[in-house]
Amino acid sequence: MLGNVDEAYEALYTGKGYQHEIGLVDHLLDVRLPAPDEDAEPEPRRVLEIGCGPGLRLMVLQQWRGKYLPEGLDRDPELLRLARKRVPDVPLHQGDMRDFRLEGKFAAVLCLFGMIGYLRTTAEMTKALLRMHEHLAPGGVLLLEPWLSAEQVTDGHVKADRAVRPGLTVQRMNFSRVIGNRSLIDIHYLIGDEYGVRHVQEKKMLTMFTDEEYRMALRDAGFGNVALEAYGPQGRGLYVAQS
Repeated sequence: MLGNVDEAYEALYTGKGYQHEIGLVDHLLDVRLPAPDEDAEPEPRRVLEIGCGPGLRLMVLQQWRGKYLPEGLDRDPELLRLARKRVPDVPLHQGDMRDFRLEGKFAAVLCLFGMIGYLRTTAEMTKALLRMHEHLAPGGVLLLEPWLSAEQVTDGHVKADRAVRPGLTVQRMNFSRVIGNRSLIDIHYLIGDEYGVRHVQEKKMLTMFTDEEYRMALRDAGFGNVALEAYGPQGRGLYVAQS
């Protein structure tokens, strides 16, 4: 029986295909990372996903066997519990993107789906990006997907999503407000299954950083050669930076 926000979120996104997103990630990493020696067996790329949630992208990365060694970081223990069920062989770490410390270096760090928007200030963003930079091997790649910009958010916007699978229906409705440079999202889930219909609710506040603020934070965190892919996984762009 689903009874909390994290389980409802997982149910809603489980049916979404992430092959396209990971295909874009794979292409960008192939372009940016050094090509393996033709005479040597290529080593798997160690990749860290920041804000991995219930492990939906990690599961796809894991399917590219032999090419990637994925790991996940999230500060929500309940989401990590769900991820461990989905990808039991993938190393998962509980921590905050602003101050995490992991052993070793990564060929790539992924911060997708607007996770960076949960930070409140450019100082916090710079601190988080500095942590990501410190965990990259020389020449490693950061893929940073921004949260929506002020131009992309409509005050008073209502959005509805639905997921249906055997024995379960999840209906989500969002109501967005603009408060200064932040978007407040009031999210309601209706969960219907054999036990009845339940309602759970959460509110999220995300910062609508500007392009200038992203680029400044990336520069101050030590990244060079920053490019902006115009579309990105969700249509809101993708910053590609290298250590």
